[in-house]
Amino acid sequence: MTSMASLFSFTSPAVKRLLGWKQGDEEEKWAEKAVDALVKKLKKKKGAMEELEKALSSPGQPSKCVTIPRSLDGRLQVSHRKGLPHVIYCRVWRWPDLQSHHELKPLDICEFPFGSKQKEVCINPYHYKRVESPVLPPVLVPRHNEFNPQHSLLVQFRNLSHNEPHMPQNLNKRGLVVGF
Repeated sequence: MTSMASLFSFTSPAVKRLLGWKQGDEEEKWAEKAVDALVKKLKKKKGAMEELEKALSSPGQPSKCVTIPRSLDGRLQVSHRKGLPHVIYCRVWRWPDLQSHHELKPLDICEFPFGSKQKEVCINPYHYKRVESPVLPPVLVPRHNEFNPQHSLLVQFRNLSHNEPHMPQNLNKRGLVVGF
């Protein structure tokens, strides 16, 4: 038996074309709704759909900004999830594992980057580059199976007199921080 939702679901040809460029891991239905919302906005602007399709079909080739109006808080809501528009569409079409806007930097050619706080924001995924997070060096932890009392702080605590509370070295007897 078919569900009522599937009887009425219709994906426009424009959405289907744009979804053809979608990268693998993005949730299918959510990505479709995000692209559908974008198509509705871009249809109001002459040439915007064509420019986006050109950018998606020719990665690395020069392309124009594809903009949508910036919302009051800068975010876009797609099916109960809010996100920054340039991050949403970079995730759909370029980097499915993208986590936040901190991983993106606009290219110099972009006239309406998200960070410029203009009335329009560019969502062309090829106007942003991914910023590589620095690889942290591994933390080396020595593995000692034997207890060495010379390297233990326990000995210091055992030798403290139980009558006088121990104060850290940066505090005086009144409990005030010394040296700041």
